[in-house]
Amino acid sequence: MNRVIGLASIALLGASQLFPQQKAPLCITGAIIIDGRGGVPLTDGVVIIEGGRMTRVGTKDTVSIPTGARVLDAAGKFLLPGLIDTHVHLEEVGLSDVGELPASWESPERLKELVLINARLDLIGGITTVRDLGSTELVLRVRDEINAGKVVGPRIVAAGMQLVKKTPGATKVRMFLEFDGPGDAQARVRQLASMGVDLIKIRLTHQRSVPSLDEVRAIVSEAHRLSLRATVHTDVPAGDLVRLAIEAGADGIEHNAALRLKDGTLLAEMARKGMTLMAGSGEFYVQRFEDGGLGEPVAAEASLLFPEDVVSALRRGADTLRKQTAEMRRSGWNPKQVEARFVRETERARKAGILLVFGTDAGAYMAIHGDE
Repeated sequence: MNRVIGLASIALLGASQLFPQQKAPLCITGAIIIDGRGGVPLTDGVVIIEGGRMTRVGTKDTVSIPTGARVLDAAGKFLLPGLIDTHVHLEEVGLSDVGELPASWESPERLKELVLINARLDLIGGITTVRDLGSTELVLRVRDEINAGKVVGPRIVAAGMQLVKKTPGATKVRMFLEFDGPGDAQARVRQLASMGVDLIKIRLTHQRSVPSLDEVRAIVSEAHRLSLRATVHTDVPAGDLVRLAIEAGADGIEHNAALRLKDGTLLAEMARKGMTLMAGSGEFYVQRFEDGGLGEPVAAEASLLFPEDVVSALRRGADTLRKQTAEMRRSGWNPKQVEARFVRETERARKAGILLVFGTDAGAYMAIHGDE
C-alpha cells in the first residue's frame, strides 16, 4: 500500500478529506500511472484534482500544472484506478470476534464507528468498491449514508446476514439468518430483499447442518426472481459442498474449496455456467506472520484511525498468530509449498475458464481492512 495509490481514492479523499481546507487544485506529479485500459503505463505522470474530481490525467509534457495548485510529489509510486474487493466484512476489524474488545464496542453506536473506520481504511488503501458478505442491517445503513454523501467510504454491495441451515444446539450468530425447509428458505430471501440487500450469501459448512439441494435451489431461484445474485461460502476442503452449490445454480463460490476438486468436470461446469470464484488460502494469513514477513502488524493508517484498545487487541492477535506460525513450522508446515500449491490450483481454475475475482476477506482474523 505504501507504493500504490488509488486514483479514485485520491479523488475521493484528496480534496475533501486529505486536504479539507484546500481550495486550490491538487496536482499529483511524478508517479507511474496505470489507467487500467491495457495501455503502456505513463511515466512521470500528472493528475489534476479539482473540487474532489480528477479533471486531467497525463504526463508532465501533456498536462500543465495550474497556477496556485497544491503539488503532491508521488515520485517512485504507482497510480492506478480504484480496486474492487469482492469479499470483505465491514463489521469485523481483524480479530476472531468483536467480543475480544471491551463490551462497549458491541453497542450499535460503537460498532458503527468501527464500520466507518474500516470503510475509510479500505478507501485509503485504494479500494473504491467492496462486496460485504456477512453483516447486519448496520452495513446497509452505512452503505446508504455513503451513497447519500453523508459519510466517506467505498461503494458497498452488501449481502446482509448470511443464510444458514437451522441446526439444533448451534450457537446463535448475529450475522446468520436461519432457515428450515425450501419454503422457509425462500421466505428468508424475501426478508433480506425487503431490508435492501444487494445480493444473497448462503453459508454451506459441515460445522452446521448441511441444507438439502431443494433448499439451496429454493434460495437461488427466489434470489434470481428478485433480480439478486446468490453466492455461496464453502468450507475447505469440502468438495461435496462445492457440488451442492453448482447443482443448485449458484452464481459464485467464495474461498478455495473449488480449487481442491479432484473432479475436473466440475470446474468445467462452473465455467459453463458463468460462476465466479473468489479464491484465497486462509493459510496466507499465517504466512504474513513469518519472520521478516510482516514487521509492524498494524499499518500506520489503522494505528491512527482505530482507538488504542482496538490497536492493542490487534497487536495481541498478531503475537498469538506468530507463535502459532512458529509451532506450525516446527510441525513441518512449509509456507512456500502452500503458496506454490495455491498458485497451481488457481492456474488450473483459470485454464478451465472460471472467472476469478479479487477478494481479501478483510475483517477476518488478522486481515485488517486496507492492508491486504
